[in-house]
Amino acid sequence: MEVIILLLLISLSCFLYNVLNLGKSSKTEISQRLNYIRHQTEDSMPEDELSTSFKERIIKPVLEGVGKAVLRLAPKEMIAGMESKIIMAGKPYNWGVKNWLGIQAFMILGLPVLILLLYIQFRMDVSDLILIIFASALIGLLFPNMLLNTKIRKRQSEISKSLPDIMDLLTVSVEAGLTFDSALSKVVEKMPGPLAREFETVLQEIKVGKTKKEALYQMSDRIGIQDLRSFVGAVVQADQLGVSLGRVLRLQSEQIRQNRKQRISEKAMKAPIKMLIPMVVFIFPVIFIVLLGPVVINLIGMFAK
Repeated sequence: MEVIILLLLISLSCFLYNVLNLGKSSKTEISQRLNYIRHQTEDSMPEDELSTSFKERIIKPVLEGVGKAVLRLAPKEMIAGMESKIIMAGKPYNWGVKNWLGIQAFMILGLPVLILLLYIQFRMDVSDLILIIFASALIGLLFPNMLLNTKIRKRQSEISKSLPDIMDLLTVSVEAGLTFDSALSKVVEKMPGPLAREFETVLQEIKVGKTKKEALYQMSDRIGIQDLRSFVGAVVQADQLGVSLGRVLRLQSEQIRQNRKQRISEKAMKAPIKMLIPMVVFIFPVIFIVLLGPVVINLIGMFAK
């Protein structure tokens, strides 16, 4: 039984590791695969399928299959909320809704089963077992959402940091005589990061027939940053009213930098309060032990005599 439990733990750990690292292929691996596909023949397709990674051949299809089953049962509001979070997170690991629902279902069912196997081995109290199973299922339900929320915050932080510099480049490009679309192309060409990729998506959507207003508003919804919403609203309004876009961009750039300075000042003011908790919990007790420890030892020795 100990061997079975150990093998199950190892298998579950390996599965979760592979799942969480799915989609993290290096550029070198992608380049090698593309070169291989260019030169392969039709007869080599079975070998190509076998040469793909275990994650792509086994784990991802399993998650998609479980996700399809969950899609039939899950409420539409839950699916829409999950899809919105995935988009705001930038589609991490290149997963869709099916993959995230699949890993969520696997964790909700798999963790309690693992706890039950541990109960069979160690004979825990039944009341404790029920509580632990409930807690593990709750962790399985919340963990994918927590991971998505972490990805969203990280992506929004990256966009907020790059937004002032991108705004400056946009402003200079428009003031130099470029159209707004050409200025966006210049940003996509010169600047890295998620915001530049979002601008590239906007340009592609405009090319296939979407209006500039619709494409920009959808971009602001995908990102969810107030400064970007203000920027999009100002650009759309200037486009509709015929106002000088260069002046509008200059004002927006200055406002975004001012908002950034205010946020930094707020974080600096909150820092002493946040430092107070670790000081009280970790530093002050050690100081008391160092100062009062010898006195207490002497008092104990005196009373012992």
